[in-house]
Amino acid sequence: MHKSSMLFMQRFVELYARPLLGAAGSLRVADVGSMDVNGSYKPLFAGFEYVGMDLELGPNVDRIVFPDDFGDEQFDVVISGQVLEHVEDMHAWRDALLRIVKPGGLVCVIAPHVWPCHRHPVDCWRILPDGMRWLFKSLKIIECEMGATDTVLVARKD
Repeated sequence: MHKSSMLFMQRFVELYARPLLGAAGSLRVADVGSMDVNGSYKPLFAGFEYVGMDLELGPNVDRIVFPDDFGDEQFDVVISGQVLEHVEDMHAWRDALLRIVKPGGLVCVIAPHVWPCHRHPVDCWRILPDGMRWLFKSLKIIECEMGATDTVLVARKD
């Protein structure tokens, strides 16, 4: 995980997720694509009920699943960082994220718009803010910005 991605997720936790935790007392977080290849967001979510999920067993994977294995609207916060570029069917992936987040819940997606090819096992996409907004147009977009290498989306499911 590169440093800018970790900083974007830290900002998301501080500005959006942690204030919800204070109001609710407990929140379920799904980290879709959580395997710790070279870093993990998990430490940022101390105090949350964090579920790391990925397609195969590895460090920081609590459940080997695709989000279809969860019932609808199970999570208050759904995050996915440095994963979208490795997903062949981004529309099915997006639909799964939207299905597992509760109404009023938050979604944070971080994906590169500039980065060298890095197959893990495939590398399919780079996404700019306009594409990210379009992909998640069914949500209320709170912010969608472009950093030096990543596009970051924060949105709420109404």
